[in-house]
Amino acid sequence: MYETNRMPHALLLLGTEGCGALPLAYALSQFILCTGDKSSGEPCGTCPACIKAAALVHPDVHSIFPSIRRNSDTTCETFLPQWRNQLTSQPYFGLSEWSAAMRGQKNVDDDDESDSDTPTKASADNKQAQILKDAGSAIHTKLSMKPYEARHQFMIIWKPELMNEVTANSILKILEEPPLDTSFILVSEDTQRILPTILSRTQRVVVPPLTEADIASYISAHYERTTSEAQRIAHIAQGNLAAAIRLVEGGNERSLALDFFKNVMRAAWKRDVKALADTAEDLKKLSREQVKNVLMHCRALLRESFVMNLSTPQLNYISAEEEEFLARFAPFVHINNIELLTSHIDKTISMVEQNGNIKMVVLDLVLSLTAYIRNTQRPEVGA
Repeated sequence: MYETNRMPHALLLLGTEGCGALPLAYALSQFILCTGDKSSGEPCGTCPACIKAAALVHPDVHSIFPSIRRNSDTTCETFLPQWRNQLTSQPYFGLSEWSAAMRGQKNVDDDDESDSDTPTKASADNKQAQILKDAGSAIHTKLSMKPYEARHQFMIIWKPELMNEVTANSILKILEEPPLDTSFILVSEDTQRILPTILSRTQRVVVPPLTEADIASYISAHYERTTSEAQRIAHIAQGNLAAAIRLVEGGNERSLALDFFKNVMRAAWKRDVKALADTAEDLKKLSREQVKNVLMHCRALLRESFVMNLSTPQLNYISAEEEEFLARFAPFVHINNIELLTSHIDKTISMVEQNGNIKMVVLDLVLSLTAYIRNTQRPEVGA
């Protein structure tokens, strides 16, 4: 596009988590701003523009990203130091890593769900990351000025699907007709949640997932893992380098999800209501984003259980620990209950996203699983 002078004024990079769409957006802006020799198709990396762009301090590259509102003064700029640190240290990350970076810690205790208008630390930490309502005015303010150093300026928006409708509508005009020498680069994982009027103003480029070979090569080069271990991690990651890094670095959310899954399914089979209630109480201690991740992984484990019954191991994407449990649990997941199980988890995830009471919605889920696991008859033939 650049070489043939066909760069759109609004580009949408669409790709799954960990595929590299976000670092690609910044690399593209650096390439265009580069004032050195870029005949090889890469920025030179040594000119002043490249050095500033690589450090995310170029004055003509602006960023909008999801943030956690702690008080009325919180804006996207509040978390700019953390944003720069995250992208320069490890640009392959997901919303869970970014939420942890904003909070400055890995785990968050959330025992306060009061309706007080004064946000406590616990209630603020429990809020989900979103593009705050001031983003629209921030975009207009930043782009109202001419480029400061370069001949071009960029507005990079990560996860526009987390922008509310009012904010999205406020940028429609400037997105359609940006100021001279200004480009938008939107980076999204889910276009279904973006306003159609936003989508219609962008040119979409799909960024494919990374190959297993690429991920295995990265893991082998950066971590002390054998070739077979790296290959298994790459297979489980399914093109998501962020997920592969979590597996290697021992991110505890996958372990939390497996422990939760084990406890719930065992208690559901025994019809142990007290154990189910205790499990729901334990999940309430996590942040809302962590609860969503745990539930999504539980949904994935149900899928893996169903596939395991088909005797096609190449279609399973599970760790050795998960495989050990699912080998015994898989017979209880079949064609007559898989849709009931996964749809109820989807409903619970949606309620968590809508700020439903975590303990109540999770308790409703685990109690429902008792009926789906124990009372649904397995077909005599097939999965």
